[in-house]
Amino acid sequence: MESSRRFAVIDIGSNSVRMMLQGAAEKYSVTTRLGTGLAQSGRLEPARAKHSAIVTARFASEARKLGFIPLAYATSAVRDAENRSEFLELVKLTSGIDIDVLSGEREAKYAHQAVCGDRGGGLIDIGGASMQFVSDNFARSFPVGCVRGKDIAAELTAHLDQPDNYPAQREALCGYIDKLVKPYIETLKSECFAPCFGVGGTITTLCALNVDREAQSKLIGDGKSMSRAELEKLINHLHALGGLRARVGVLSVRHDVILYGAALLSKAMELLGLDSITASLRDGLDGYLEAAIRGELGE
Repeated sequence: MESSRRFAVIDIGSNSVRMMLQGAAEKYSVTTRLGTGLAQSGRLEPARAKHSAIVTARFASEARKLGFIPLAYATSAVRDAENRSEFLELVKLTSGIDIDVLSGEREAKYAHQAVCGDRGGGLIDIGGASMQFVSDNFARSFPVGCVRGKDIAAELTAHLDQPDNYPAQREALCGYIDKLVKPYIETLKSECFAPCFGVGGTITTLCALNVDREAQSKLIGDGKSMSRAELEKLINHLHALGGLRARVGVLSVRHDVILYGAALLSKAMELLGLDSITASLRDGLDGYLEAAIRGELGE
């Protein structure tokens, strides 16, 4: 039975805090980089945790003023952090919301349902601190995303001047992913991930840039497909841009992590045997909201 109440869902992610109102297509987003430093310390940095809590409280307040019931969930950075209870208490204190900390499998499920529904197909979801592979019969979350991937790459190669050492860092990051995925590789080979859709800011941004190298909005990438060959050309282009990446509109808030997200996507496509991927602006936030409306959260 569908609920007659109106919900606003807040997604406390590893790269940004987002909100979506029931009945609206637009998603509001503030970049907070909550997952920064998690790979090294295992903890959420106090300043970033405070910023994320403040943004969550502001979104919740705005939602209530508009007559919506605010709900909030958190993903990889919070579920993996040693000090997650402190963060959850802070959010409760500032916003009055009990945060639903999603398992990797639930996170994957909501995104897959939102994008693929009953038609089936595969999904790659690359966030700030995790990456999900989902098919009709498989759902797994791996603790590496564009923000955490940048930190891991730096740690593995001992290079802090990351842009100058991207090729070496990409190789190290791909080796790290190989180890994460190794226990599931035979299962992945037996699953069908095609047609495959991609969600998350990394993939939607890359697909927009594949359409227009000067893209100002991710909207132009929605529903567009990109081949692995096109992705590799785009990676070379973005690497060659260096600091000028920050001047490209769609990269304004992720110019420093996009190459690490791109490395993750290329490796994921290789592991899943994919020739192309199609971007979707529908994602786990849509899926969670739809589950809330149906009264199916946690199922």
